[in-house]
Amino acid sequence: MGAGASRLRRRVGWAGAALAFVLVVALVLRLQSVTAGLPYVFINPDEATVVPKAVEVAGGQLNPMFFYYPSLFFYVLAAVYWLVSPFWALLHGELLVRPGALAVDAGALYLIGRLVVVGFGLAAVSLVYRLGRDAYGAAAGLLAAAFLAVAPLHVEYSHLAVTDVPAVTLGLLGLFLLHGAARGRGLRRLTAGAVAVGLATSTKYNLGLLVLPATVAALYAGRPTVAAAVAAGRPALRAWVRLFALRLYLPTVLAFVLASPFIVLDLPRFLAEFSRQHAIVQRGWLGFEHVDNGYWYNLSVNLSDALGLVLLGLAVAGLAWALWRRTPLDLMVAPTVVVYFAYVSSWSELADRYMLPIVPLLLLLAARLCVALWEVRPVWRRALLPGAAALAALAVALPLADSVARNRDLADPDVRARAKAWVERTIEPGTRIAAETSGPPLVARVDLPAYRAEGLRPAYYRLRRLELPLPGGSHRQRSMRWLRDHRVEYVILSSAVYGRVLAAPDEYPRLVAFYAALERRGDLVRVFTPRPGERGPVIKVYRLDGWPRT
Repeated sequence: MGAGASRLRRRVGWAGAALAFVLVVALVLRLQSVTAGLPYVFINPDEATVVPKAVEVAGGQLNPMFFYYPSLFFYVLAAVYWLVSPFWALLHGELLVRPGALAVDAGALYLIGRLVVVGFGLAAVSLVYRLGRDAYGAAAGLLAAAFLAVAPLHVEYSHLAVTDVPAVTLGLLGLFLLHGAARGRGLRRLTAGAVAVGLATSTKYNLGLLVLPATVAALYAGRPTVAAAVAAGRPALRAWVRLFALRLYLPTVLAFVLASPFIVLDLPRFLAEFSRQHAIVQRGWLGFEHVDNGYWYNLSVNLSDALGLVLLGLAVAGLAWALWRRTPLDLMVAPTVVVYFAYVSSWSELADRYMLPIVPLLLLLAARLCVALWEVRPVWRRALLPGAAALAALAVALPLADSVARNRDLADPDVRARAKAWVERTIEPGTRIAAETSGPPLVARVDLPAYRAEGLRPAYYRLRRLELPLPGGSHRQRSMRWLRDHRVEYVILSSAVYGRVLAAPDEYPRLVAFYAALERRGDLVRVFTPRPGERGPVIKVYRLDGWPRT
């Protein structure tokens, strides 16, 4: 047995053992809070879009009829639900994929979605290692994998059932294949990389910018083919056009469309919703009204929180080093980082998740810089090595501590669960309630048949969902007249919404007036403030009197 273990160690090598350790750390971090908030969607509201759409697809509605995201992840998750469904039936006596599953088994559906994303997150760590190893050596690949394993933003989104990490992982797969093509491993790798880029874009639209490194890779990979065409007497320009069209752009587009087919089959809806999504990110989002410089905000807030200051400093220095050295991967990655950062920073919506596509690329460049500092001339090595080792250690330790702390915070109970329990004990079922988003997860009357089909009789309410305020929006629901016209008896507010509105009163004068009128004319019956060890927003419950119930 000892000899067998020794042979295994020799076969795996130090790099394989180190990578296994990094992957275990990455897995532990991503599983630490994977059940947080379930069965409710308290951590990220986008989960409440992704999982129900995937359930609809699994139930036979192949057109998601939703194009603010492309559709590939809906199909992937639906396929997983179908695979799990018969095993679920063995344990629970009924299929997981069935009408009403979201009413009864919401926690299981969300957890399965999160575990799928955990798998994508681990694959991203492994792909960063392989890409770094091929381009900069095993040491750089391992360090980049370690950086990504503990990076707080990647850890956070790796245990959420949303599209960001799967898209980034497919993008890394594309870069790995494209880099292999650039290093002369054949045009098949170029085409495979193009397909991966198309699939990444079909998971999240902004990954389409990976066409830039794909083009750089094609310039490297296509040189022998074009040289052979010229030697045979064919024009070089025609050979290049043919290569780019057939080996790169056509496979990318086909993969994108085939993975989200209703983008073409339901083209009017796609164009309308894609245009609206673009308008939203350009116009802005609640909470970003006072951000004057998106470039500085993304650098000083989003990337700083995503990586930590030490790792961000190394990443910026590594980017500069890549622009100086200009290896094939440098020329693929460094311009992509710069162009993507500039493009996203020009938006008025500056959500941290938009930085995720460039996080692994920055970490690759940071790791490469650290290894370069270790491998300087012997006469300098004695002076630089301790500092480089200390920086690398801090670049791992500080984000690791941050990720652990964030996971612990996510595991805390949410005040909205307490508010939900109070509402269901206190307010009569069937009452008309107007509720802001990010409030307690109450059961709406429209969803009641799904519960009753499963033999459940939950407390339900005639809910009116108050649309999320956006800069330039109509906000027609936010008026006492609207509440009166709809015979609303209770209003539930969340500081995740009203707190941001009141922080930008010049942008939302109508909403500020609405909150003031509600304060004057409504009866504030309960306020739920997070207790020590509890997370979530402040919840306010107002009662309105003066019109009869019907």
